[in-house]
Amino acid sequence: MTGDVLYRRTQIAWPTIVPLLVVAAILIPLFIRMQLTPAIWITVGVYALILLLFTTLTVTVTSDGVSAAFGIGVVSKSIPFGEVESFARLRTQWFNGWGIHGYRGGTLYNASGLSAVEFHLTSGRYVAIGTPDPDAVVAVLAQAMAKPESTHEPVGARRWTWGPQQKIGAVAGVFAVVVAGMSIYLTVQPPDAVVGFDSFYVGSGFYRDTIPYPSMQSVTLEDRLPRIGFKTNGSSVGSVMRGNFRVDGWGASRLFINRNVPPFVVITTPDTHVVVNFSDPARTRQLYASIKAQMRRAAR
Repeated sequence: MTGDVLYRRTQIAWPTIVPLLVVAAILIPLFIRMQLTPAIWITVGVYALILLLFTTLTVTVTSDGVSAAFGIGVVSKSIPFGEVESFARLRTQWFNGWGIHGYRGGTLYNASGLSAVEFHLTSGRYVAIGTPDPDAVVAVLAQAMAKPESTHEPVGARRWTWGPQQKIGAVAGVFAVVVAGMSIYLTVQPPDAVVGFDSFYVGSGFYRDTIPYPSMQSVTLEDRLPRIGFKTNGSSVGSVMRGNFRVDGWGASRLFINRNVPPFVVITTPDTHVVVNFSDPARTRQLYASIKAQMRRAAR
């Protein structure tokens, strides 16, 4: 809108902010406890984007139209007065929700509260804009348009549907749950360990290593490991650990282990330590024997 500003007010979208923060307060500590770094950053990024786009709603009435802009203004709606057939105050219900919602014949833009002004457009559609002071908005509209407030069919008589904000929120929530579920599933799966002709391969989920036999300084079978410190890039569910961790005396190490089920195959290279085991100790011992046999063959 390019005309003179007659009215402007910004509302904080508490019904959007509070649920997002509550869900984040549940998910983030859960992801931290499970050490799911990708899920943490994805959740933070998605939630930050939603909050940036929908934290506030600014309603502006100018001499030539009315507009409603969420957050930084990327999501907005402008209505030139030339497209307005009539306008009227209305009262929404709590179950209608907040944000951007479709309903039969129109769309509602609101941030909080239950008060709004509905516009009947010349196209036959309706647009409702939420505001905490509908009386002031209606008075300014009547002055700017030189026409009085009209009446419409009660908003509660029309069918409400999900709008873009609800769809984005639902997709973000489902996506976060799917990422968390995949991370947990991949973490608890046994590692793939292949004793090849020239090298040893181990992988699990997002983490994998291929170690040529000549680069192995030592391979040992250990019943205990040094203290495992913080994760640098990996995941952990209970005693199951996958990825990069700091280990006392070793520094950066790559772990594919269940630390409650010894023994552990410890492979030392010039750059790091790689530790592997299975939930079946006999399988871990067999892996150790196979790697040692291949090392002896490669050394001939």
